[in-house]
Amino acid sequence: MRKRKRQGRAAVRSGSIRRRLLLMLMVLLLLQTAVYLLVFFKGGVQGEARKNAFSIFREQTANRALDLGNDMVERWSNTREGENDVYAAVGELLDEYGLTAEALLKDSVLCRQLVADTAEHVIAMLRRNGVTGAFLVLDNTEEEGGRPGFYVRDYDPASYAAGNADLLLERGLPSVARENGVALDSYWSAFFDLDDAPAPENQYFFAPLQAAAAVEPENRSREYFYHWSGRFRLSELDRDVIAYSVPLIWEDGTLLGVLGVDVSCDYVAGQLRYQELGDGTAGAYFLGISRDGGTTYTTVCTSGANFIAWFGQAPSIAPQQTDQEGVVCFRQGTRTLYGVVQPLKLYNVNTPFEKEQWALVGLQNGAHLLASTQRIQRLILVSALVCLALGVCLMLLAARYLTKPLTNLVSALEKSDPDKPIRLPRLGMSEIDALTGAIENLSNSATESASRTSKILAMIHIPIGVFKYQKDGQSVFCSRSLCELMGWPVPEEDTYLTSAEFRGRMEHLRAYQYSGEPAIYRLPGEGSGNRWVQLTWREEGDTILGAFEDVTRDVEEKRRIEYERDFDILTDLYNRRAFDQQLRKLFSPARRGRLQVAALLMLDLDNLKYVNDTYGHDYGDRYIQAFAKCLESFYCCRSVVGRRSGDEFNVFLYGYENQEAVRACLKRFWDEVGEASLVLSTGDRMRVRASGGLAWYPRDAGNYEELLRMADFAMYSIKHTVKGRIQEFDREDYERNSILIQGQDALNRMIDGRLVRYALQPIVSVADGGVYGYEMLMRPQLEQLKDLRSLFLLAKAESKLLQIEELTWAETLAAFDRLDRTGMIAPGQRVFINSVASQCLTDEDLAALEQRYGRLLSRVVIEITEGEASVGNITSRKKHRAQLWNAQLALDDYGTGFNSEAVLMEYAPDLVKVDVSIIRGIDADPDRRDLLNSLIGYAGTRNIQVLAEGVETAAELETVIACGVDYIQGYYIARPDFEVRPIPARVQQEILTLYRKYTFG
Repeated sequence: MRKRKRQGRAAVRSGSIRRRLLLMLMVLLLLQTAVYLLVFFKGGVQGEARKNAFSIFREQTANRALDLGNDMVERWSNTREGENDVYAAVGELLDEYGLTAEALLKDSVLCRQLVADTAEHVIAMLRRNGVTGAFLVLDNTEEEGGRPGFYVRDYDPASYAAGNADLLLERGLPSVARENGVALDSYWSAFFDLDDAPAPENQYFFAPLQAAAAVEPENRSREYFYHWSGRFRLSELDRDVIAYSVPLIWEDGTLLGVLGVDVSCDYVAGQLRYQELGDGTAGAYFLGISRDGGTTYTTVCTSGANFIAWFGQAPSIAPQQTDQEGVVCFRQGTRTLYGVVQPLKLYNVNTPFEKEQWALVGLQNGAHLLASTQRIQRLILVSALVCLALGVCLMLLAARYLTKPLTNLVSALEKSDPDKPIRLPRLGMSEIDALTGAIENLSNSATESASRTSKILAMIHIPIGVFKYQKDGQSVFCSRSLCELMGWPVPEEDTYLTSAEFRGRMEHLRAYQYSGEPAIYRLPGEGSGNRWVQLTWREEGDTILGAFEDVTRDVEEKRRIEYERDFDILTDLYNRRAFDQQLRKLFSPARRGRLQVAALLMLDLDNLKYVNDTYGHDYGDRYIQAFAKCLESFYCCRSVVGRRSGDEFNVFLYGYENQEAVRACLKRFWDEVGEASLVLSTGDRMRVRASGGLAWYPRDAGNYEELLRMADFAMYSIKHTVKGRIQEFDREDYERNSILIQGQDALNRMIDGRLVRYALQPIVSVADGGVYGYEMLMRPQLEQLKDLRSLFLLAKAESKLLQIEELTWAETLAAFDRLDRTGMIAPGQRVFINSVASQCLTDEDLAALEQRYGRLLSRVVIEITEGEASVGNITSRKKHRAQLWNAQLALDDYGTGFNSEAVLMEYAPDLVKVDVSIIRGIDADPDRRDLLNSLIGYAGTRNIQVLAEGVETAAELETVIACGVDYIQGYYIARPDFEVRPIPARVQQEILTLYRKYTFG
């Protein structure tokens, strides 16, 4: 019994030793495995590989979208010359027969003649634009077969046959085809059957015409209603095409028809080289149109067989957002497709079709796009699992040979180093010595299994080395691969270095730290160049687990990407972003003192569009490179040279003592430009020409942004006067004209952001001294547009007066509504609104104002000027609207125009506002008083009230009251203010006293 108890206690003791040994070895193995997994999954390698894949994908799609957008905007849709030819032909017919444009459209015979006269111009436009089709359709509905016109096709724009033998006529009369040597296509028809307006295949005709028809004839602009249609077919067996069309608008606003071009979807797809995505077969391009803000895209055309495999003949696609900037995805079951959406800017802002967003979408299979990242991940996981499985097997095998607990070996085991092979003393007993040997074998096996991961990584050629550092230890574990990677003496197996030696080597490594990253070091190489390694570590108590990884390929790739990011590929000059970055560094407070006398030269390459259009873009690129070669003359100067955009270049010269030294550099450059030329395909030589604007630092500007603006202005001036010269910045010219050049963005921001406020200036009744109303005076919130004269001059130049009129009415009535609801403007008081001359709101805008502010419109006084009164139809519409609202009409600035009396008699306004030029100094000028008395006498017979503007002195106040005006406005009464403030009691009393004096004696 006692013997069995001793055996039981021994068994329990045996089980405890086995468990502890297995736990220790398992922890060691897991720790080693965790180090390697931590290095790969927390070191950022996988994430960087994923980002690089998406970045390259975005750049490829962006470049392709840029090429396609340039073709669509600059080449295919360049119909201006064709439009002018058609308008010239129309003008000749109208002059010959003495007809109007509307009468011409109703005459079928003349319409056929017009088509015949313009057919050769349509063919010329097709050749010139390099498209697959061109057409002219007249909006004549008198023909029984449909609308007359001419539609010609060239399915191979790259080739040319004499006598138009390569062209086919799709629509048009046979006689026109014979005259121009064009054969009839299989699907030919004499007329255009366009009865079904909503049909997609008819939108190339109806879309631009309907958009233009929605605007008043006098406001129809020829450049405003252009349209790109989605894909369609002229007939069921025809090819899919997209069309660009513009409405033909005669001078009186009559809509004659449409002129346009088409590009076959097959031809467009041929421009979308999907082979550049992935390995040539893994990608596809999709061109589509979104009308819902990018939620879905309707298919226009696609390239790449994979699109059909992924989406079939889907009429549209709906992308989903991802965590990667600019990247969308499409999930199909377990498969994920990635895409990059690049919008194409085909329409200007505030045009009828700006909400039709065209976009090019690059597509790649996620499995292919991220294949390298997933391959690395699989290799690491497999190696970790293999090592873990081998270690577990070895531990279980060793544990089987454990026997009874040996208490006399516990102390020796506790003193042993677990990172080194265990050596135990022999006790001279065969069984115990056998146990000792087994323990030593187990220790060696554990150490060997822990190093197998390093061997496996070496076998799969992943350059990585690891170390384990104990803060209070005497030695440091270093893998053999670490020594190979760092260029240290390479042992046969994993090794241990003394702590002092390891710290010395790490201290020496600091001299090679790479400036771009704190944990990356550049190690000098022999023969093959430098090597970059990255350090990753983790602290666990007193233990530091670290790894060095060879990241040479990643660093070199990053440096290559940075070069492509900062330099223009065509010219090897700084691109716009890098040039701006260099200039901002030079203008920083720390380096600005080195600038001394400096100059910024902005250059525009002349004739580039001509070279591109005439000889092709290859010669255009050579033309640019020839000019860039001339810019190399600045390299011997202190300069920064960059390409700002397609034909614009910037040169910054700095660090000179005077302007003459800078001009010497410029002269050398200009001499080289004068000698530079390009050999064309014809064998002729074409001289390189450019125009430039020069601004000086610090004479013209004290910072980079302002200096850039001044140089841009100088270049703009020379481009619009005499090209082929360099012009220096002129401050006087800038102050006269800068608003017309640089104010467009500010004007758009003011209109779009409603960035205006309205100050209120009271108008006082002479009879009772009370406030009759307030004039709402515009005050722009943008400093650049504070001067109202410049604002309206700019708005007129940009054709934005109608938007200013809409802004004026919307904001003044909104302010009036707010002040009326809060009681700041009393019931019965009116507001005077300065309506923009020669502009009138559309019926839709007026209806919206009536619906929202109908209760206030009877208290509105519409101010028109004498100059505006000459635009009779506009003024009549405003007067009619005032009558409908039971509002009032005021003639503003009376006395500043011609035929003031005639205007007064013709429009019979409710009030006349006498201009400040008559009121100022009226107390000392009998002629001004006679003019005012004459006006008051006439107005009294017509029940017209008279208001004196600009009253600024007590003498002027007394004089106008003595003459008998009804209302007074001016600084003497109150200045304009954004708040409604009461009239001073002193002023009211003075008005009442003068009124009684001159009315009742």
